[in-house]
Amino acid sequence: MTKIRKETYCCPKCKQYGEFKMYETINVDLDHTLKEKVMSGELFTWTCPHCNEKMLVLYDFLYHDMTREFMIYFSPSKSSEYKDSINDMLDKFPGMRGRTYRIVDDYNLLKEKIRIFESELDDIIIELSKVLMKYQKDNKIPENGTLILHKCIAGNSSEKNGMLVFRIIKDGKLQKEMALLSIDGYNDYKKGVQEDNRFLMDSYCENINEEWILNKLTTDK
Repeated sequence: MTKIRKETYCCPKCKQYGEFKMYETINVDLDHTLKEKVMSGELFTWTCPHCNEKMLVLYDFLYHDMTREFMIYFSPSKSSEYKDSINDMLDKFPGMRGRTYRIVDDYNLLKEKIRIFESELDDIIIELSKVLMKYQKDNKIPENGTLILHKCIAGNSSEKNGMLVFRIIKDGKLQKEMALLSIDGYNDYKKGVQEDNRFLMDSYCENINEEWILNKLTTDK
């Protein structure tokens, strides 16, 4: 189900107060419009009812896709605490483990996870691909840049001659440059991940990102 709470915010421009509807839980099967509001940023945009000033407000919430059986917990400031409480819950209730659980603390990564799971891809393989592309010789990715999956042209990982398109984020801004990975290349990385026990998750719900992959790569097999 979808749960909503209301908060009051002070407009930084006119100093007047207004109410903001914030979602605690989003179920995109029950309301398909909510996914687009997440992806566009509308869900996090507060508009002052007095002067129409707009303000971005990132807050904790759960994104639930029942059809594809994944849940993404978005927590910009308390992701570690959130992750521990989720794993404690899943440890106590085994019947709830039959889904994919992830936690993210970055808005761009939240949108990327949604794209990954909707395209029937594996985020561990995607993150490994991004790290290998970023740190290979003669790459055009800035040292402080981040790759983010933009789209899967093939639609899913079973298609042949498909392509994964990555965009570059630098200093919080989306760049024009792109990086490409073929589905064949993705499947090669997939085979490597499946044969390497270092890439097993340590808990039911984790923040799978570049840091997670680099930690795994520096662990002895």
